[in-house]
Amino acid sequence: MHRQSMEKPVKLTIESTSFGKDAHILNRSQKRLLGQSFWILALAVACFWGFRLSGASGETVTWKQTASSVGSFLWGDQTTIRRKDPAQLLRPGDPVFQADASGQFRQVGTVLEVAGGDPRELMLQWYGGEAPANYQLTQHHSTGSLSEVVATLMPPEKRERIRQRLADVMTRHGEELSRVFVPLVEESLKRSLPVIEQEFRRSVAKHRDEIDVAMERWNREVVDQRLIPLARREILPIVRQHGQEPVETIGREIWDRASLFRFGWRAIYDQTPLPRRDLLQEEWQRFVQDEALPVLNEHMDEVVVAIQRSMRDVAANQAVRDELGAVAQEIANDPASRELIKAILKDTFVQNQRLQQVWAEVWSSERARQALAVASERLEPVIREIGDEIFGSEQTGIDPDFARVLRSQILKKDRRWIIADANAAADDWIHLATGPMAYPLVYLADQD
Repeated sequence: MHRQSMEKPVKLTIESTSFGKDAHILNRSQKRLLGQSFWILALAVACFWGFRLSGASGETVTWKQTASSVGSFLWGDQTTIRRKDPAQLLRPGDPVFQADASGQFRQVGTVLEVAGGDPRELMLQWYGGEAPANYQLTQHHSTGSLSEVVATLMPPEKRERIRQRLADVMTRHGEELSRVFVPLVEESLKRSLPVIEQEFRRSVAKHRDEIDVAMERWNREVVDQRLIPLARREILPIVRQHGQEPVETIGREIWDRASLFRFGWRAIYDQTPLPRRDLLQEEWQRFVQDEALPVLNEHMDEVVVAIQRSMRDVAANQAVRDELGAVAQEIANDPASRELIKAILKDTFVQNQRLQQVWAEVWSSERARQALAVASERLEPVIREIGDEIFGSEQTGIDPDFARVLRSQILKKDRRWIIADANAAADDWIHLATGPMAYPLVYLADQD
């Protein structure tokens, strides 16, 4: 008999259990344990390789601080504290940073939520290790303004490096650039000034009624009520102090040269019905030309000195300076005057088609193209270096300051943060910062 025929079929059965068809699925506790084990293992591997890399480079401070911060967050003591936010600008998730002695920042806490019903009270989670009562908390905010962006992109040390680069390139090529660009600027100004003057006159004529109304109002409110009393109170005593002596001297000499007889009989003659009636005017013109003007010329140096001294003392007078400054500020802040000036300047420069045509003709000429080619050849290397300084390069990566601006302006992140300071008096308030500050950088790897 064949072996196959001797074997009996065997029937295999699987008994049903309480797990049924879901026996291969882990329960919730097992999945949680598996997940925790995975992340602990991954964190241990990352810290191990981080310590090895940092040990190889001889710089272990950053990795040790990072590991300490992460360890404090995962396994250290986490404290929930209450602080008052008078500005009510902070939001849940805003971080709390602390700087060590070397200026390196690490995150030591975060804003959790508003505490209770008082919008000024916040709950903060603190995992910095030390007691939070030892720190004063100060909140910083990013406004997103252009001035803040410029200050972030170019801090003082970077501005100094850029200034030095520009100074070096101008030292090397400044004379050549001036030689090719100064004629273009001179031609632009020479052709632009008549066009600007004509358009300015046209705009003033168009707004004449508004100018008359404004001038009448300012004459009434400023000149009559403020400037004329100021002149009588402060300016005239100064002018009298320096100008009285030369004016009296000139007046006496002119009076001594005047002939009452010559003026008198000519005045009488002009009142008679005789043919000529302009003898008095003729004598006056002769007297001014032959007698008065020579006296004035003789004392011109004294008059100039008196004027200079008067102007010097008027300019140094604090009351005059304060009043003129207040008047200028009032005029500058007046909405009607600002709109009027804006309209005239807009007509004169912005919407002046003839001016735009003049500049287009000058700066699109062959001479301008040659000048721009010279500038491009001389300035392109330093412009690229400045671009790398501001934005970063392939070798150095994205500049940290530029990364701050991208996160703040594009991603709308890092707008609010808190600094914990152990060197200031601690209390229950989160104080508003009095000066600008860039968002802290927290490095998770060593810096080369």
